[in-house]
Amino acid sequence: MSHLFETIEPCEALKEYVACYYFIKSEDPNFTSRHYSFPHTYNALSIYKDSHFDSNPSHFSARQSLIPNHQIFVQVKRQAPLMVNISGKINRVTILFKDFGINHFITESLSKIMGYHTSEFNSWKNDPHFSDFMTALFSHDDGKEKGKIIDGFLLQRLAPIPLSYLEDAVALLCNFEENIPIDQIAARFNVSLRSFNRRFKEVLGVSPVEYRRIAQFRQSINNKLHLSQFKRLTDIGYQSHFYDQSYFNKIYQKLTGSNPKAFFNSIERIGDDKLIFQFITKSSG
Repeated sequence: MSHLFETIEPCEALKEYVACYYFIKSEDPNFTSRHYSFPHTYNALSIYKDSHFDSNPSHFSARQSLIPNHQIFVQVKRQAPLMVNISGKINRVTILFKDFGINHFITESLSKIMGYHTSEFNSWKNDPHFSDFMTALFSHDDGKEKGKIIDGFLLQRLAPIPLSYLEDAVALLCNFEENIPIDQIAARFNVSLRSFNRRFKEVLGVSPVEYRRIAQFRQSINNKLHLSQFKRLTDIGYQSHFYDQSYFNKIYQKLTGSNPKAFFNSIERIGDDKLIFQFITKSSG
């Protein structure tokens, strides 16, 4: 299925906020794909054309609809793998926002537009440019042209918000070597633990504890895929500061549904490793 995926970089002005755009398209009415996606500190916002949906906390399905429509979903920072089931003709565009990225393109807090599963995203539907954006986006098959159209819409939406201490707080949370307690991080910014947790979740959609767990998991993936000197999984665990091997296995079981060895043997890497999926079934379309 990998050839059905196309990834495009955003323009320079948006790279601070967006990791990439990626597109999935098939004209085959018999096309099927089932894959797991895994917890990430980034937020994936997916736009579907002419599809019907079903979802619950562990499963999201999209199938071809005969009724023309455009729908947008935002995938939250989950604490477990999500099964994605796609069938029939598919035309999907996904914007992969970096940690704080999506906040600069919406007017409400992130916590208000997402729950703990994939949520319908309505924040842009009152934008006067939205309808023209949808029409233009799906009138092109060329990925670079699609990328330019998304660039243009996002630049119109861009309204940077002040993040005060949160960027520094994330850096401290991701210092896995020191593993600073959450209450001490809050104290460094002269805020109460309660206020810190509330503000953090408003902007990032998860608690500091949940964010740290996902970030450490993602660092271990990067170490395995990019640091050739660490080939053994025990080395990956220690390098990623999972000092207890049983805890390393426990976190992978929670976030991926399998142990580290099974996980790395089953994943596929797409778009310069920005996307990590585990395909269960797929057809070439």
